[in-house]
Amino acid sequence: MKRRQTTLRRIYIAVFFVAFALAAWLVALQRQEVLQAAVPIENRTVILEAPSDKNETPSPNSMQQRATITPLPGELFLKTIDINVDDDEDFEQVILSKKSTASSSLEILVSDFSPALGVYFRYFEGPIAATELDSIIVQPVDATADGLPDLIVQGLDAANDQTLTVFWRSPDRGYARVFSGAGSEISLHEPDNSENPAPASIIVQAPSGSAGMALQTTYTWNRRLSSFEKNSEALVRHDNNLSLAGADAQAFLSWLNRLWTRGSDPSDPRSLFLDVQGNALVLGSLQIQQRWIIKSAARNGNRLYLTCSLSEASGLTRLVEIDAEAQDEISVGIIDQQVSRFRRDEGWSGTYSAASAVQQGPLQAGQPDFDLFLGRYLGNDDSVLVLAPSKSIIVLDKKYREGIARFYDYNGYRVLDFLQIQPNGLAAERLLFVVSAEQSGDGAIRRVRLVPAQIGPNGVQIEYRTPYVFTKTS
Repeated sequence: MKRRQTTLRRIYIAVFFVAFALAAWLVALQRQEVLQAAVPIENRTVILEAPSDKNETPSPNSMQQRATITPLPGELFLKTIDINVDDDEDFEQVILSKKSTASSSLEILVSDFSPALGVYFRYFEGPIAATELDSIIVQPVDATADGLPDLIVQGLDAANDQTLTVFWRSPDRGYARVFSGAGSEISLHEPDNSENPAPASIIVQAPSGSAGMALQTTYTWNRRLSSFEKNSEALVRHDNNLSLAGADAQAFLSWLNRLWTRGSDPSDPRSLFLDVQGNALVLGSLQIQQRWIIKSAARNGNRLYLTCSLSEASGLTRLVEIDAEAQDEISVGIIDQQVSRFRRDEGWSGTYSAASAVQQGPLQAGQPDFDLFLGRYLGNDDSVLVLAPSKSIIVLDKKYREGIARFYDYNGYRVLDFLQIQPNGLAAERLLFVVSAEQSGDGAIRRVRLVPAQIGPNGVQIEYRTPYVFTKTS
């Protein structure tokens, strides 16, 4: 009898440990699923090939940023943005989400940190008008002039119309949605008066039944009702007769594939070039050169929307609006993703003209000429020149550079424009040369001569320095 009781006791103890281990495994599995669900869709990666070195550390692009809160049952987190929305010492997290996988509308969540509890909690959530995830920009802006930063969400809907959603931040009740709308053009206008701040106004343009006219509606802030109310409505002229070939974004990108310049301020000339092959937007001035990676492109008539970032790992996106005003003229507007109320303005917005229109001379991306120049060249003092469609290399004065090279016929000069690209994807030094070539009887390039130059408001300016001569080897 005693032996039987001992056997039963051992069986009970074994069953208990098995049940405990099974329960612990189920809890760990559930915890893992919760952590996986907290990774937004945009940050999830699929590893197709295991690294050869087990000690190899993952690259920044493969690091998965998790949401600071867990999703509710059925909820789907799409994207996270770290922003200081309330001007305190801590960053909050803005999460773009869907209530369910079948939902076509998007929600915005604000996750705030509780110093008392030491954890993040769900502070606010509300619907937004934008539905295209890549185009969404979130900014803290005091749109109501009450001293507290409100939350402005801009983006595109399914019809590629602009959208704007305003969440007003009250001192004691958190956020409340006070405006949400869409139109062919929608903008938040803040009065330029820092001494006496006044609320912003919202202007929405939509197509009207009359040809060449648009319906413009103005909304102003009503303090008593705590919302943006319609103030006026009028028909305005909107006659852009420019007809671009094709109806998709790719046709617009092909039309943009030339050099554009802005010379409204002679002391600060700017240039813009769309690198279709490199999928990048290259902007330049006398002091700075930048290369923005294009993440997505959408078109609505004669307007193109480009979602860009400074690098693949950058979480700060920029929405670039490009309007085709005429065959040789575009207007550019840039909306930056902000991390605080501080606004970054590098002066790229404005009206650009095709350089041929400015210089009264032909300007064309010389693709046929570029094909002739492709190859490897050797020069004096160990200088090297390698020209290729995707990546070019230039070694001058024993300094190695690799980047993007393009040829242009600029007001009678053939110009080689070389933009150095750093390993992290950022643009660095820009080199410009006036090119002359020696060709053989069959038209092949034998030797090239590069004269250092600059391009300014007055056209090409040759620098009187020793030119570089290269002989083609292959």
